[in-house]
Amino acid sequence: MRLHQLEIQAFGPFADRQSVDFDALSSQGLFLLNGPTGAGKSSVLDAVCFALYGSVPGARHSAKRLRSDHAAESVAPEVSLEFSIADRRFQVVRSPAWERPARRGGGTTTEQARTLLSERIGFDWVQKSARNDEAGLELQSLLGMDKEQFTKVVMLPQGEFAAFLRADAKPRRELLQRLFSTTRFEDLEGLFAEASQQIARKLAEQEGKQRNLLLRAVDEAERHGLAVVAAGADQGSSEDLAASMRDLAAALAERRDAAALESTELAEQSALADGALTLLRRQRARSEALATLRSQREHHEGRAQEIEGLEELTRRHDQAQALTALLRLDDEGTEALGRARTLHGDALLRLRQNATAAEYLDEDDLSGDEVPRGLLTDGCAASSSALGVLRAALPDEQRLLDVRSELQSLAGRTRQLDARIGDAEEAIGRLQRERTVDAESVVHLRRAADGLTHLRADLAAAVRAEETVEQYLAAAGRRDAAETEHGAASERFLQLKEEWLAKLQLRLEQAAEELAEQLQDGQPCPVCGSPEHPAPVTSPGGDRITLDEEQSARRLQADAEATLHDAREVRDRARLEVAELAARGGDAEPGDAAALTRTARLRLQDAEAAHAECAALEERMRRAAEEEERTGAVRDALRDERAAAQSRRSSLLDQEETLAQRLSGLQGSSSSLAARIDQVQAAFDDLEAVRESLDALGSAAARREDNRRRLEEALLGTPFSTGDGARAALLPDDRHARAVQAIRDHEVRGHHLDAAWDDDGIREALREERDGVTPPTEEDERHAGAAADDLRARAHRAGIGAEVLGHSVAQLDSYAAQLADLERDIAPLREEAHRVSAVADTARGGGENLYKMSLATYVLASRLEQVAAAATERLLQMSDGRYQLVHSDATSGNKRSGLGLNVIDGWTGNRRDTSTLSGGESFMASLALALGLADVVQQEAGGLDIETLFVDEGFGSLDDQALEQVMDALEGLRSGGRVVGLVSHVPELKQRVAAQLQVLKGRQGSILRYVEQPAGV
Repeated sequence: MRLHQLEIQAFGPFADRQSVDFDALSSQGLFLLNGPTGAGKSSVLDAVCFALYGSVPGARHSAKRLRSDHAAESVAPEVSLEFSIADRRFQVVRSPAWERPARRGGGTTTEQARTLLSERIGFDWVQKSARNDEAGLELQSLLGMDKEQFTKVVMLPQGEFAAFLRADAKPRRELLQRLFSTTRFEDLEGLFAEASQQIARKLAEQEGKQRNLLLRAVDEAERHGLAVVAAGADQGSSEDLAASMRDLAAALAERRDAAALESTELAEQSALADGALTLLRRQRARSEALATLRSQREHHEGRAQEIEGLEELTRRHDQAQALTALLRLDDEGTEALGRARTLHGDALLRLRQNATAAEYLDEDDLSGDEVPRGLLTDGCAASSSALGVLRAALPDEQRLLDVRSELQSLAGRTRQLDARIGDAEEAIGRLQRERTVDAESVVHLRRAADGLTHLRADLAAAVRAEETVEQYLAAAGRRDAAETEHGAASERFLQLKEEWLAKLQLRLEQAAEELAEQLQDGQPCPVCGSPEHPAPVTSPGGDRITLDEEQSARRLQADAEATLHDAREVRDRARLEVAELAARGGDAEPGDAAALTRTARLRLQDAEAAHAECAALEERMRRAAEEEERTGAVRDALRDERAAAQSRRSSLLDQEETLAQRLSGLQGSSSSLAARIDQVQAAFDDLEAVRESLDALGSAAARREDNRRRLEEALLGTPFSTGDGARAALLPDDRHARAVQAIRDHEVRGHHLDAAWDDDGIREALREERDGVTPPTEEDERHAGAAADDLRARAHRAGIGAEVLGHSVAQLDSYAAQLADLERDIAPLREEAHRVSAVADTARGGGENLYKMSLATYVLASRLEQVAAAATERLLQMSDGRYQLVHSDATSGNKRSGLGLNVIDGWTGNRRDTSTLSGGESFMASLALALGLADVVQQEAGGLDIETLFVDEGFGSLDDQALEQVMDALEGLRSGGRVVGLVSHVPELKQRVAAQLQVLKGRQGSILRYVEQPAGV
């Protein structure tokens, strides 16, 4: 990767647009970036990092401070960088989030961060992405490094590497983890640990099943009072569990056999008691049956007189039953004659009340008791003839009614048409007025709806900014919680470490006392080998710290250290998240962000409302024009319809006059011809009814006399003198059926009682009565039944108890078999759990791992060894062959090994700690370390060629000779076309480096100036 052109505007201390031509600076392979303190040397490097990754390194990552305070309020901060990778050339333009003056009104508006990535194809720049996230992913893929690696490989910050040089294993591990990803090895450690936990859980589950089986067996035994035998049976090894299971089964089997014997004895006694009870109940039943039979016989003989009376009633009923048909005919004839007389009287009364009927009969004929049948026949004929004439004239009357109805309908229709025509004309006028008003309103609304697209974009930007602020607040809360948790973990780790060191110290102090206690006369001392022990150390007494206690304290301290490491990682991630959100403007005031969103939303709502209202008015104007056209057409059609209705009304008036004259003579005093027909028809109906009822009355009288004569003839030869006597002898059907059934039941009951005396039980009871045998009482039966029930219940309970014990014994046998099956499955599982646990402990740095080095640490140690080897090549040149950096995996006490770093002094041949180096030596060592780390990370990134390097400060600690050697080493980096930029304000470097980029500061901001002077000036 090689830099070509950098442009900076309103960024850091640079107010105006500044340009850096790296191609010109790189012409000699080495250039100097110098300037006074605070001028902005590091800001040039920040601009390069921001262009590539969207944020700056170190503590200057707060994006809201990236914009220059010297720039005008309306100037946007922007960084543009051209660079090449292999034979491809790219340009990235970035602008951080910033507050610009609002276009309307006062205040400011947040402009969101923007990114534009382009690639040069031929002579044109082709845009590849305009999204922040998409361009970031594309750039990281091209560079092959994240920001952490880039700032350590391309921008070599000497202060950090000096600290790395003197740090202990933990800070080195953190930096190496960020540069060399060991995630897959940490995942592998996690997989080993998870596999160990899984198989441990599986083993615990299987062993729990064994214990559960024994506990179920104990519960089964406790049901039968064997709790003393089962106490403590679930403790111990698998053999102890099996022995306890066998003891429980044997105890239950003994209890089952005793219960079975008791159940058999009680069952025999219960059978004898049941037999005696059965004999006693049979004897008592025979005695009660004899007494019941005698009582029933006495009751049967007492009903004989009642049955004779019932037989007499049924006999008279049967005799009267033969005259039923004639009696019914006589009753029907009498009823028919009465009805005929009533109907004739009613018909005659209606005829006399009918005024129209008087037109067809004389008044004297109607005043008598009866009307002669001939006069009635003449009246019917006259009224029938009049009806024919009137009905023939009915069509003319109907036509007259239709004409009048149509005239009335036409009058109403004409009024409706007049009203509708008026409404249509009024609607046309109203539509014209409304359309004029709407046309004036549309002009104002169109102006209010202008800029709707721009307002929507402003609202989206404001919403994103407010969401960023909310995410920042949540991330800040998580960061504070992580800080608190990290502080607590650190405090606990220090406390446990202090406790472990104290116990370790006591343990070491007490080691001589333990050895002295183990000495025996004649046995060699494990220290000096002498068999004589003239003056062994004596114990002063007090508490003794054992090895287990010291190791337990060490493990607690190690666990606390791991917890502290996890808490630190959580804290760092939370800090990074807060920093990233702050870079996107998340640390703005929530109220300000919400106010901006509300303002943008209200403006958009007003514009949208105006746009919607304008569209609605335009649609309403269009509909009004269409409605006016439709209403005009309807009005014209209504006018045509009204003219046709007037013409039809004139024709109908002429028809009405002609028909009224024709019908005036036939209606008489009636309101209409139909009413007159109804009156004449009623008179005809009344005349006809009187004539028919007179005929029916004569027929009914003749039938009644004939039925009475036949009944009197049938009564001769019967015990009844009159028809009323025969009627009185007849019984109702239900009473007659009850009487017949009572007689039949009495006869059947007598036969049954006669046959009952031949029953074997009755004869046995009579024999016992003759022999003087006293029948048993109810009390005797109750006592015998209670004794039998008691024996039966005891036998039943004993049988159930024996059966339950048998089931329990079978259940315990099943548990024992299951226990044996589980033990066969658990044996290989125990071996596998031990093996997997040992592998997981070794990968974690415990167990048989002598160096106490985890798998991920081992990988990082390998990388550190490569870094030390690469750094030694540079350091030997800088130190005139004196110093070498070497990796060390030696342990120190109980600390984990693997990330140690020593320096070998070639003058003495001794290996010593890097903290013993002087200031200048430390600078050379840290610079060599940074360059070596850059080489290794470059190889790790797939051999990416880093053609541009920056070395930031640290040269002031070197003497002339050391500076000469360092410069020689740096100039050696130029081989292969590599460019090295030195960031320093050391005067000697200004004389040695010809190509210089000077940073000049002033009250209006800093500026950049390219200077090229002859070397050695």
